[in-house]
Amino acid sequence: MKHTLLAVGILAAFALTSCKDEKASELFTDAEKQEQAESVVDPATAAVLTFESETYDFGNLPAAAKVDHYFKFTNTGKSPLIIKDAKGSCGCTVPEFPKEPIAPGATDSIKITYDAGSQKGRQQKTVTLTTNTVKGKEVCTFIATLPNDAAPAAKPNPLTGS
Repeated sequence: MKHTLLAVGILAAFALTSCKDEKASELFTDAEKQEQAESVVDPATAAVLTFESETYDFGNLPAAAKVDHYFKFTNTGKSPLIIKDAKGSCGCTVPEFPKEPIAPGATDSIKITYDAGSQKGRQQKTVTLTTNTVKGKEVCTFIATLPNDAAPAAKPNPLTGS
């Protein structure tokens, strides 16, 4: 009797679990379909992000430098430009982007803060923007050259002041 109840319980649990998995997969598929439908952009009326310059060279920076640069751009398309997200290629690169739509013909900028920390030598970093343009992704790049012996500056001795 105990074995029969245990078998029925396991069978019921399996049946309920498989039903839930099926519905979850249906919801996931619907969400995927909606995202794909929203990402279809008409090239004739799409927003177009045109950078003033897609690449910036900071040149030679001191060790552990922290610098900013503004990548200026214009929406040269026919629809408002929406920047959905911006991601740096590493944690040392932090982008700030406009959250409001940019009207056709309007100009704005993306602020990039680069914290070199203990990095050495030539560095090339990117920021990838997720947008409502035909490409869907736009990339800007910066380059910096840091000393190869990028040891942090010695802190002064609080007792002697040197």
